[in-house]
Amino acid sequence: MVCVGSAILIGMKHLRTYVWKGAALVALILGASAANAADPQVEALLAKMRNAYRAAKSATYTTHSQVRGQAIDVAFVFKSPWEIRADVTIKGLTGKPIKAMEITTGKTTHMDLGGKPAGPDKPFKVDDFVNPLGVNLESICFFDWDRQLSTGPGKNMAQSTFKIMPNQDWNGKKWTVLEETAKTQKVVCKYFIDPKTSLIWRTTVKAMPGGPKNAEMDCQISKMSLNPKVDDSTFKIEHV
Repeated sequence: MVCVGSAILIGMKHLRTYVWKGAALVALILGASAANAADPQVEALLAKMRNAYRAAKSATYTTHSQVRGQAIDVAFVFKSPWEIRADVTIKGLTGKPIKAMEITTGKTTHMDLGGKPAGPDKPFKVDDFVNPLGVNLESICFFDWDRQLSTGPGKNMAQSTFKIMPNQDWNGKKWTVLEETAKTQKVVCKYFIDPKTSLIWRTTVKAMPGGPKNAEMDCQISKMSLNPKVDDSTFKIEHV
């Protein structure tokens, strides 16, 4: 899956419409992690990754992303299966950073912009929750691992081809990189996977020749804690 469009990036004036009605560009790019039934090594790697994310009953993690010239920082709190809080800071759109927050309990989603509701609460849908955040599989897989990391019919990796590249250097460590080519969407995604934990710490997206010009992104986890104690009050929605 490739989540390219932070709804917040287009500014406060149009945020409400963009977040809750979606965008054609995001709908187009979201299929980019679609993939054909892969070879046994790829399938084995994906199975290890699914098991690793499934085992995480809670997590806190922060991400830094570069998307269309914007710097996006997100602090996540996750509690299985669908309690999620995301506090977002975006720099580069205006002179002053934009702050937003999304919360869901798996039933409804609430969004604040600058401390005020950005619109009415909506029924929870994972894609609608993710679209505004400017993140990718390094973040999404904690709560959507089966759909994102599967090549079976109807899954998000049902149409792509893959290549595994072991022992790749990044950030002073060796990583297993899974490269996904989605020819239909004309993008190439690379997932930097920790060989010890099978979790993704970085996702990059680049357009293929003739692909969408604004598809490129680089999303990195800077800090992660697995299975911490998370108080339910973290996900309480306070209506202003």
